[in-house]
Amino acid sequence: MNRLNVVINDDFRNADKYIEDGSIDLVVTSPPYNIDLGNNKYNKSPYDLYIDNKDHRKYLLFLHQIFVKVYDKLKPGGRVVINIGDGKNGAVPTHSDVIKIMVGIGFIPHSTIIWDKHTTSNRAAFGSFVSPSSPSFPCPFEYILIFAKEFRRLKYKGMTDLTKDEFVEWAYGIWSFAPEKNKKDKHPSPFPRELPHRAIKMLSWVGATVLDPMCGSGTTLAEAKILKRNYIGFDISEQYCETSRDELLKA
Repeated sequence: MNRLNVVINDDFRNADKYIEDGSIDLVVTSPPYNIDLGNNKYNKSPYDLYIDNKDHRKYLLFLHQIFVKVYDKLKPGGRVVINIGDGKNGAVPTHSDVIKIMVGIGFIPHSTIIWDKHTTSNRAAFGSFVSPSSPSFPCPFEYILIFAKEFRRLKYKGMTDLTKDEFVEWAYGIWSFAPEKNKKDKHPSPFPRELPHRAIKMLSWVGATVLDPMCGSGTTLAEAKILKRNYIGFDISEQYCETSRDELLKA
């Protein structure tokens, strides 16, 4: 029996102790991007415990280990939503590596959404200014990658809380909303509530169980609670687990 509606201070690779195989309906998560937070010129706040500057091959192995375990825990027809950005203004195509990892594990690609973040903070990163020598192309967007296990269509029926207007607006490959700013003091890289809000309503029934294997500040969990889904979150940082629990109390 799963431990539902909890935040677990443990590495998700140890999930067998807490979650049964084939029991999760939806995963919404944003793994670390491996962009050296804390030493990154656009973000000087490091993670509490996680080292965000791994050798790229070790980073991809870490992601593979996480999502192999995710595959085991998902129901047939379960979906995975991964928010990821590329490194070095697109020179490190991390989203492409993630797609290869997921397909190699056995996931079925379902869709790719471009998240337009409305940001221009690194617009002055021109590279070789007024020269074709080595221009830079700052990316004011990230990817939202969606995968399914075994079936693209949900195998289990339930009740939806989607409105017609929401469906029409969100069933489009570009989502536009600003990034999260208010929780930077609690976590170096939180995503906005709007992202899991849309993903949970578009991709799960009311009463589904939503998992975030790297829950950070608890945004996915809080939104799942508000939308009357069960939630399970994991994080290696006790500090972030406490932040998640605080967010849940407010939800």
